[in-house]
Amino acid sequence: MKNQANPWLTSNLLVLGLGMLPAMVLIGALLYFTAWAFAFSFTDLALVGRKSVEWSWVGLQNFERLFTRRGFLESLWTTVIFVFFSAIVGQSVLGFLLAVVLRGTQSTIRSVVEVCIMLGWLLPDIVAAFLWSATTNQTGLINALFVTPFGFPPINFINEYALPIVTIANIWKGTAWSYLLFSAALDSVSREVVEAAKVDGATPFQRIWLVQLPIIRPHIATNMLFITIWTFTYFPLIYAMTGGGPGTATQTLAVFLYNQSFSRGNLGFGSAISVAMLVIVGLLSLVYLRMLREPK
Repeated sequence: MKNQANPWLTSNLLVLGLGMLPAMVLIGALLYFTAWAFAFSFTDLALVGRKSVEWSWVGLQNFERLFTRRGFLESLWTTVIFVFFSAIVGQSVLGFLLAVVLRGTQSTIRSVVEVCIMLGWLLPDIVAAFLWSATTNQTGLINALFVTPFGFPPINFINEYALPIVTIANIWKGTAWSYLLFSAALDSVSREVVEAAKVDGATPFQRIWLVQLPIIRPHIATNMLFITIWTFTYFPLIYAMTGGGPGTATQTLAVFLYNQSFSRGNLGFGSAISVAMLVIVGLLSLVYLRMLREPK
């Protein structure tokens, strides 16, 4: 059946234009800020001082600094580790396992676990950062339960193991999204297909690996796309817990961008970092979008 536009709507261009206005304003704002960052990435614009009003064009100098000076490549590597272990391995795998396991459990147990998972997601980032910092410091709960009772000196986990602690905190906070998406995806798999595989002698693992996973492949790609983008640019929890330290141990690209732009006032260089992040995230998105295509 061929879709036809409403004749009243097509004859009232003013109403049509007003309806499209919010979307056009949003798209215009996105294009404006992207163009602003791209244009000022070729300048020496500063946050304060003379360069904040009398900036000049510096060509590709800011982009050369990304690869010739310390900071960007180290932060990129830290970001890759953080995204891989907290989002791709942690949130995605843990969310899928929880979705599979909880499908066969009693509704009461499932509800309790779901509430616990959702609590991490619903807590504001600043509150979550305070809880994790208080739990992992020298006088925190981990030392009180597992370290000092056995005669060992207290450990400041947030200083000694900063990146693993921040990674675990992000897994705890973000697994709810993956769990909800995978639960909905598994519910969409036809029960007859799973029962037919069971009749053919497939083990529980084979039913998941060979039957259910291929069917929900688009959902997996969608989840990976979202959590990779979110985690790659994630800022508040990391900055609130460690500020990028100790040293540069947890300085991801988002924290590096903030430090360069607002702590040191190098808005031009910060714009170059944001353009580089945009390119990297865009390339990753293309990879995931190819995964979303149906196999020929």
